[in-house]
Amino acid sequence: MSIYYFLGHLSQIISINLWTVAIVVTKIITVEISPFIIVPLQMLLGTLLLFSYFIILRKPINLNSFYSGVIFGLIAPGMAFSFFMFASTKTDALSMIVFWSLLPLLTPIFGRIFLSESISPFLYFGLLIAVIGSYILISNRSLSGTSNLFGNLLAFCGVLCSITGHIIGRKFNKKHLKPEEMALGQVFGATITSTILLIINLFIFDLNMLNVSEIYNLTTMPVFIYLVVFATALNFLLYNFALSRIPVAWVSFYSIFIPPLGVIFSYFILNEIITKFDLYAIIIIFIGSTIPLLHKYFTNTKAWKRI
Repeated sequence: MSIYYFLGHLSQIISINLWTVAIVVTKIITVEISPFIIVPLQMLLGTLLLFSYFIILRKPINLNSFYSGVIFGLIAPGMAFSFFMFASTKTDALSMIVFWSLLPLLTPIFGRIFLSESISPFLYFGLLIAVIGSYILISNRSLSGTSNLFGNLLAFCGVLCSITGHIIGRKFNKKHLKPEEMALGQVFGATITSTILLIINLFIFDLNMLNVSEIYNLTTMPVFIYLVVFATALNFLLYNFALSRIPVAWVSFYSIFIPPLGVIFSYFILNEIITKFDLYAIIIIFIGSTIPLLHKYFTNTKAWKRI
């Protein structure tokens, strides 16, 4: 195993942790500020931070990689994170997080549709089990009044956008584009999408959402700094580096750890109540998500010989 292959795995593991914390802490900041103003501010400052990275290191920007990243970023994180920010105002963090466990199961199905890639019947079996687990968790939390159907639908739309981003990223990754420029373009693309959504909401719904005075208080400012520096700039550098170094199947695979990580972060950061039924449901989802991966491991050693 080469050092770059190892670093690719390590990058995605760190990225998953940063992203999971970001989903959890959005509950804190969206209480005070409209999600439609948070996301464009977050992505704009993240773009400036990444651009500063190139200026400080005096690195030329590969325009092909940058433009590819912009296309990538218009959907993920542009649409994806906007959906999640809006969902955070309607439902609880754990319900949002659980949909991410479906990512490694749904991504191959989209790959089959758009890239004509073959998939195993075990994937459908695993998906069925994971969906059952998701239903148990969400219905249990809905009965307790912590989960909301509309918010869950928004969160699922965010996951669909992320899956679409994975498919686009897979095509671009085959062209061996530069991960740093891809990250810069991705965040800039997200800035464009989220700004358009902000303008639409300003003119149709509420002009008062431009009020960001609450962002300076001691609760929201640390969260916003985290979203800009760690969840945006650093996260997408690591994510695109991982895409350039390891198979996309592994990039998707690590998403199954988002729910158990989300339970831990939700408990310690938000003091959310986690019941035994929640834990049982997450275990069912985890089992369903690993079934097709274990099947692929045991039946196709050549494809996984670098593990």
